[in-house]
Amino acid sequence: MPTTAHNFLSAIAFANESWAWLAIGFAILSLAILTFTYRNSPLRDGSRYFALFLKAAGLILLALALLEPVVLDRQPKKHSNDVVLLADNSAGMTVPLSPDAPAPSEALQAFLTSDDATTPEALPSWLAGISDTFRIQPYLFDRGLRQVGNFSELNFEGKNSTMVSALKNIDSRFQQRALAATVIFTDGNATDLSQLSSYLESGEAKRAPIYPVLIGEPNPAANDLAIQNLNATTTQFEDAQVTLNLDVHAKGSFPAPVEVYVVSETGKEIAQETVVIPESESDQTLPVRLRFSSVPPGISFLKVGIRQTAATPVKELTDVNNTQQVTVNRGNGPFRILYVSGRPNWEYKFLRRALSLDSEIDLVGLIRIAKREPKFEWRGKPGESSNPLFRGFAKDIPEETQRYDQPVLIRLNTRSPEELRDGFPKAEEELFSSFRAIVLDDVEADFFTTEQQNLIDRFVAQRGGTVIMLGGQESFQEGGWNNTPIGRILPVYLDPVKQEAPALDAVFDLTREGWLEPWMRHRSDQEAENTRLAYMPPFFAINRIEAIKPGASILASVKDVEDRLFPAIVTQRYGEGKTAAVPVADFWRWGMKDEEQQGELGKSWRQLMRWAVAEVPSRVEMTKEENLEGALPVTKVAVRVRDEAAKPQDDATVVLKVIDVDGTETSLTAEPSLEDPGLFTAEYPSENSAGYTINATVLDGDGIEIGRDAVARTLNPDAEEFANLGPNPEPLRRIAEATGGKLLTMAEISTLPGLLSKLEAPIEETRQRPLWHTPWLFLMALLCFLGEWALRRKQGIL
Repeated sequence: MPTTAHNFLSAIAFANESWAWLAIGFAILSLAILTFTYRNSPLRDGSRYFALFLKAAGLILLALALLEPVVLDRQPKKHSNDVVLLADNSAGMTVPLSPDAPAPSEALQAFLTSDDATTPEALPSWLAGISDTFRIQPYLFDRGLRQVGNFSELNFEGKNSTMVSALKNIDSRFQQRALAATVIFTDGNATDLSQLSSYLESGEAKRAPIYPVLIGEPNPAANDLAIQNLNATTTQFEDAQVTLNLDVHAKGSFPAPVEVYVVSETGKEIAQETVVIPESESDQTLPVRLRFSSVPPGISFLKVGIRQTAATPVKELTDVNNTQQVTVNRGNGPFRILYVSGRPNWEYKFLRRALSLDSEIDLVGLIRIAKREPKFEWRGKPGESSNPLFRGFAKDIPEETQRYDQPVLIRLNTRSPEELRDGFPKAEEELFSSFRAIVLDDVEADFFTTEQQNLIDRFVAQRGGTVIMLGGQESFQEGGWNNTPIGRILPVYLDPVKQEAPALDAVFDLTREGWLEPWMRHRSDQEAENTRLAYMPPFFAINRIEAIKPGASILASVKDVEDRLFPAIVTQRYGEGKTAAVPVADFWRWGMKDEEQQGELGKSWRQLMRWAVAEVPSRVEMTKEENLEGALPVTKVAVRVRDEAAKPQDDATVVLKVIDVDGTETSLTAEPSLEDPGLFTAEYPSENSAGYTINATVLDGDGIEIGRDAVARTLNPDAEEFANLGPNPEPLRRIAEATGGKLLTMAEISTLPGLLSKLEAPIEETRQRPLWHTPWLFLMALLCFLGEWALRRKQGIL
C-alpha cells in the first residue's frame, strides 16, 4: 500500500549499500572538520551550535544521496485481486420515491452500465478505474445470488432482497480466493435484516471490507402505509380465540384514521381496528392487536389489510404492501377429557351442558352412583350375585352389572361399549392414547389403586396430560389425598388444617397472575371484567388450602365474610404436563343465579377445559421450521410419532401431502431420523407459492392409520419486499463499520477507486520510489547550507 507518515521510515531502503563505508567516512570526516572549525568560531554559543547543526545536516543529506535511498510502496498487484460488485435486483427498487425523480432502479441501472448506449459492455469511468487494478466480479442478488457478465442483466423483478444471505454466500465463495473488497449497491431495505446481527457477530477474522453504496434519495413528502411483523396466536379466551399482532408502518402524513381489517377464507370481514396515525416528520411504527373468534377449527388462511377511511385517500407510493396473508391453526378435535366423580352432582350437569356447545371437546364421564358394600344373599333373589340396582339393564353384555362388593359406576359418552367397562383404566395404552385430561371431582383417594394413581402421575409427567381436581367433601384433605401419588402432583399442599368455621359468602376474584391468563377472563376490557366478577354469587363450600407449592400460581381466590383469603384456582407445570386445583365445591351456584350467569359459568368451564387440553401432545404431532436463507423459501417439517403408551414409535410410515392455495398437490415422504427415535423429517422448497398446507398421515407397520396432523405456511414476498421504501442507511453503516469499509452515496462513487487502491490486498507487490535524485532532498540540503550562511551573515561573519 502507499507509504504514509506513520510507516515512512520503516519503508525506506538503500539501493547502493556498497557505498555505505564511503558515505559513513565522508560523514565522520565532515563532522570532525566542522567541530574543529566551529570550536574557534566568533559566533555566540547558541548561534554557533545551531549553525553547526545546519551545516552537518546538509552534509549528512548529501552523504545519504550516495546510498541512493528509495521508498518501498506495497500496492495491490494488478489484476490479481478480486473486487465483488453486488447489485440489488429486487422489485422494491422500482418504486419512484418522488414524482420528479427517477426510481432507484433506473438510477442504479444508469450508474452501473455504460454511458455509451452503442457499447453496453463498456464500463463507466469510475468502474474502469477499479478494473485497472482489480478483477471485477459482478453479481446480482434478489431471492438468491447469481454471477453475471455485466449489469445489463438487471431487471428488478426479484421478490426478495436477501442482502445478508448474499454477503454470506460471497464470503463462502471467495474463502480461498484473493478477495480485496465487496461493493454493494442497495437501498438497505433487505428482507433478511433479522440475520444481520448474527452475520456481523460471526467475526470472521479475514473478512474483506465492504463498501455499501446507498441508492436513492429520501423524499420527506412521500406517503405510504405498510403491514409488518404479522403473526397469529390462539388462546382459550372464548370471545377472542385468535389474536393477531402486527405493526402499521406509516411514512408521511395521514390526517384521517386508517383501518386494519381481517377477511376469512370465505371472503367475510371478521374483524376491524381503527388506527390514528399522529403527525410526525419521521417514519412511524404503531403496534396493533386484533382479537376475534370467528375462525373454524383446523387451519385457516386469513387476509389482513390496511385501508384509508378518508373520502379522498392520500396517494401512497404503492399499495402492494397494504395486505398480507397469515395462517391460523386452531387444531382438530374433538379432544377427549375423562371426568371421574365419586357421586352424581350439580357440577357435572353444568360442566356437561357447557361442553356440549364446544365441538372440539368431548367429555367422557365415569360416575359412581353407589359405593361398594358387603354382599348378603337375602337382599337379592335366590342365587343372584349382582347388584339389583342394575337388574334389567345390559343383560346382553357379560359381566356388565356390578356385584354387591363393587362400586356402582355408570359410563357416559364412551367411544364403544367396552371402553371403561372395568372402571378407571389400568394400563398406559388405555389411558394415554384415549384422553388428554382427567378431571377428579368429589372422589376419595381409595377409589383408585396405587397402580392407578402412579399411572395418573405418569399421565401428567411423561405423557404431558393435564389433571384437574375439583372441590368436594371427598376432595383434597377430606378425600385422603395427602401423601399419595396424585396428591404429590397437585399444585397445593394437602397438610391437615385446624378446625375452623367454614368459609361462608366467599367472593370470587382474579389475582394478578389470573388477569394475565386469557382463559381466566371473560371480557377483554378490565372494567367490564370487574363488573362481571362483582355480579358473581358468593360460594359456601370451599376446601381450605393453606399453602401452594413452589412454582405454582394462584389465578383466582375467594374471600369469606371473615376476610379470610383462600385459593380458588391454582395451576402448575409438572413434568411434561400440568395440574390444577379448584377448591371451590359449589361453582354450580353460579349457574343457578339467572340465565345470563349460567352462560357465564358455561364459558368459564369451556375455557378451563380448553386450557386443559391445550399443548397436550397427540400420537402424531407435526411442527415446522420456516427457512428463508436460501435461494428458495424452504419449510422443514418434523413429525413425531408415539405409540399408545406415549413412547417413540419408529415402526411407522409418514406420508406428506402439500396442498397449495391454488389447489395443486405435491406428495412427499418423511424420512426417519437417525438420532431421535420416533421423529420423521422432510423439507419442501417452494418458488412461486403464496401459501400451502402440509398434511401428514401416519401408518403403522400393518398399514393401519395412527393419526394425522397438519401445518401451514403463508408467503408474502411482495408485502415483505415493499414493506420499507426509501433509502435505509443504518444497516449499511453497521456493515461498513464492522468490516472496515465505508458507506458511500452515489455522488461519492468517484472516490471509490482511490479507496480501494489503498487497501491491504491479499496479493500485493512492492514498488520502489527513489529519493536520492528527487528535488526535495537536494533542496533540503541547500536550505541547510543557506540557513548556516544567513546566520553567519546576520552576525557579520562571512
